Amino acid sequence: MVHVAHSDPVHVRTRPGGRVSDAQPMKSLPDVSIITAAFNRVATLEHCLLSVGSQRHVSVEHIVIDGGSTDGSLEVLRNWSDRLAAWVSEPDAGIADAMNKGLQRATGDWILFLHADDELLAPDSLAQVLAALKGTEAAIAGFPIRFGQREGSRIINPRGASAWLRLKTGMLHQGTFIRRSVFDLVGLHDTSLRIAMDYDFFLRAWLQDVPFATFAEPVPTLMRDSGISSRKDWPNLSKRFMEERRIHFKHARGSLQRAAYRLYWAMYLPYRRVLAIKPT
Repeated sequence: MVHVAHSDPVHVRTRPGGRVSDAQPMKSLPDVSIITAAFNRVATLEHCLLSVGSQRHVSVEHIVIDGGSTDGSLEVLRNWSDRLAAWVSEPDAGIADAMNKGLQRATGDWILFLHADDELLAPDSLAQVLAALKGTEAAIAGFPIRFGQREGSRIINPRGASAWLRLKTGMLHQGTFIRRSVFDLVGLHDTSLRIAMDYDFFLRAWLQDVPFATFAEPVPTLMRDSGISSRKDWPNLSKRFMEERRIHFKHARGSLQRAAYRLYWAMYLPYRRVLAIKPT
């Protein structure tokens, strides 16, 4: 019997045909591993699961790492257990920890982090991405995303990786496909970061000369504007900025770069503070 207390971990691993499991390895590895972090997102979780489960002409394993939800998400996951490669529900140390747990189970060539508020836009989204990636030398590939709710969402394009990555991320993780081997080189996500863990990862990868690429199409995913990284109130913005500042100084090379960062933050924080309180 599986116990569903919030303090008790719940592990379910299934072995449907063509999917990965901990007990019985697949003969051929999936093209894409999709890792979903979830916590009390029952309103959107099934939309995410449906969008992955409907993918055609591509081999996918879907791994869901739930942080111990108490809102009915576990019932959704149980109902989907025969269509998931793996799922686990237990308290964790945040999104970065959940992403790392998913990576430890992932076996696909490409990794996509698609969280419970996000979804793939069409049944051939992954097939279109893999067609675009065919022959690419990039190990991290960014695609445009739709941001907002399905009705009225807008397209955001990745800026890519350049010297600007020293200041802000140019990649959108909901539309970024990463080769599994990159994590062996760069390492996992920093679990001390609650919001900007993806920026830290992309910056580390760029500093280690991992090849990046961006694509103008397709637009494979929808990022809803309900996640923590989308919040525009000053308390949440300031938390993100403090994490970005910490990332900057962690990766600064030499006294000149540290001085440049001190100047940047001395100007940037007051500027963003004014924008946050400006009437709309």
